[in-house]
Amino acid sequence: MKNQIQKETSHMLQAILGVVFFAAAYRWFLVPAGLYSGGFTGVSQLVKLFLTEALHMPMPETIDVTGIIFWCINLPLFVLGYKSIGRKFLYRTVIAVCIQSFLLVVIPAPKELLLDDMLLNCMIGGALSGWGVGMTLRAGGSGGGTDIVGMYCAKNYPEFGVGKLSVMINLCIYLIAAVRYDLEVAAYSMVFSIMSGIMVDRVHDQNIKVSAFIVTKNKELGERINRTVARGVTSWNGWGEYSHSDEVVHMVVVNKYELQTLKKLIRQEDPCAFVQIMSPDMVMGNFEKRLEV
Repeated sequence: MKNQIQKETSHMLQAILGVVFFAAAYRWFLVPAGLYSGGFTGVSQLVKLFLTEALHMPMPETIDVTGIIFWCINLPLFVLGYKSIGRKFLYRTVIAVCIQSFLLVVIPAPKELLLDDMLLNCMIGGALSGWGVGMTLRAGGSGGGTDIVGMYCAKNYPEFGVGKLSVMINLCIYLIAAVRYDLEVAAYSMVFSIMSGIMVDRVHDQNIKVSAFIVTKNKELGERINRTVARGVTSWNGWGEYSHSDEVVHMVVVNKYELQTLKKLIRQEDPCAFVQIMSPDMVMGNFEKRLEV
């Protein structure tokens, strides 16, 4: 029970740290540049623009209401998150979204760019943003918005990455930005978004698949792998030309989050096993997406 509480606390702290990184990237890199974020944060910026320019609603000068709009938009998505991902995902996401929305309002934004080079500003800010989103997803929560929709698609459509969905939605946002402002604003915003999407898929371990081929004399290792990581294992007999002895080859596909457990098990069962690990371009068939930790 104590270990479970400690584990849950660790995951929650990671999720919170992730939204802190995201909010800092938005306030420190995106806002001073006058650019648009991707996902539902960008949608919130567009809603704010619509309210001020089309409806002429007054906005407070001391705070950025984008965070408040972001929180309101996420309310119906909590239902989708609960039905598609699970209870743990929901409460982690609710806490993360509330903290992220608050930080989007209160973190001070510098009046000038932190970096003089606009491209470098977008790339570093995008990397920090994507790192934060990936950390939160890896901890079994999300910062809301496209994270919820993206994880839903990742679970139901195995070849679809969370970062890829974000890029698709962002293209629509930046098209509006290009029409409203100019192509340069949209282009730099896209650089920020693409960098963020790449980093999300790198950090979000559950979204990265690896295949392992284990050559060993331990015939029981395949069954142990199956029980430990709950993944299907294919085994066949082989012959070692160097050792001139019978060998067994076990093949399994896991995500990167499970890879450390797999390597630890192999070292325990057969330290002399020969292991080849590689990243496949595509995995077809019954490979279960596991998004909750």
